[in-house]
Amino acid sequence: MKDKGTKKLLFIATRQFWPTAGGKDITLYYNCKGLYEECGYEIYLVCFIDRNVDKVLEKPYFIKEVRYVETPALLQSIGKILEYSILGPQWPFQNSLYYNKKIENSIMDYYREIEPSVVFFDMIRLVSYANAFEKEPVKKIFVEDDSLAKRYKRQILASKTGNVIGQYGNNKSAIFNRVINIRTIKNAILRAEIKRIEKYEANCVGLFDYVTFISPIETREYNCRYKTKKAVTLTMGADVEYFSKDIVCNIEPNSMSIVANCTTAANADSIEMICRDILPKVQHQYNYKIVGKYNEELKKKIYANNVQFIGYVDDIRSIVKSTQIYLSPMSYGSGIKTKIVEAMAMGMTVVTNSIGAEGLDVENGRELFVIDDKEELVRTIDMLFDNPDLCKEMGKVAQKFVREKHSWSHVYKTFDLMELHN
Repeated sequence: MKDKGTKKLLFIATRQFWPTAGGKDITLYYNCKGLYEECGYEIYLVCFIDRNVDKVLEKPYFIKEVRYVETPALLQSIGKILEYSILGPQWPFQNSLYYNKKIENSIMDYYREIEPSVVFFDMIRLVSYANAFEKEPVKKIFVEDDSLAKRYKRQILASKTGNVIGQYGNNKSAIFNRVINIRTIKNAILRAEIKRIEKYEANCVGLFDYVTFISPIETREYNCRYKTKKAVTLTMGADVEYFSKDIVCNIEPNSMSIVANCTTAANADSIEMICRDILPKVQHQYNYKIVGKYNEELKKKIYANNVQFIGYVDDIRSIVKSTQIYLSPMSYGSGIKTKIVEAMAMGMTVVTNSIGAEGLDVENGRELFVIDDKEELVRTIDMLFDNPDLCKEMGKVAQKFVREKHSWSHVYKTFDLMELHN
């Protein structure tokens, strides 16, 4: 029996999100933390995990219980693509890759066991499991985060290297990944997926009480496209107290940094673009530090003495704060970029482009630099190298902006709109 007075929430997540290694992990981690601390929910987690990945057993304190399910095997998923994405109801390919009737039954058994009052579904690829909840007396929330259709349209125009199936390609055979990422095949998959996503979104508007996006731009676009008011902005936050803390480090002149998981398509392509189109034109001698996971293929492709692949580190602050500029223009993407918000919280001078600053209420040259013309972007880097005092002043403005608009306490106000607070 359900305890009276105990609020329970079931969160169905695409991944285990601790330790946090990227923007998606951070949003999942802090949103669950806020639902526990601010709204008083016991958090029960169903977590998809690859069979070849070790589970990290020490869960965060705000998670009451975790149930792991294995991401369906590749051969099984190919059959599901035929059944649901090609011959059947035209689901997005990613939904077919993640769907399994036995998993659905186990999720529903767990739901009936814990009797939550709210269920969260993480990303469009897990929305297929929401159909089983259609008649259940529970609040249903779809955490869409970013517009994947928009991202894929941009990826077709810009992408040269990234894996079209993203996280699902991890631990799959090298031959399979090479074939599916031949550019003509990749772009054909993306075009077909865009059509399916837009159709699927339209069909499932009525299934959820709320749909959350990180960017207010995409919230407005969704509500306008589907003539609804269900989309709300659950924006990107930063732990301002942590990132703004003074730490001992010497700032290296003419140095730049970026934090990026380079195993994802958008980040890999952006790093390649920066190292190909921007850095060679900088007049100063410089050092560019890339912090985050990467593969050797990317490192070999853009090898240069003044570009350092640092890899994953537990504390990014000591590296980022030792550089003069945070350089992070994006080739494509959608939504608000986690690491740009965090860099601003550190008091860094950020140089990016319109895609990198998308969704942020900022002005070029005030909180950060937003420059699409690559020649102008290069000139700005050289100008900042010659003006370290300007970097310090802009960093203060950037930090104030994040404190006022992107602290997690500010983000959690959205829970009021969804009537989730105590």
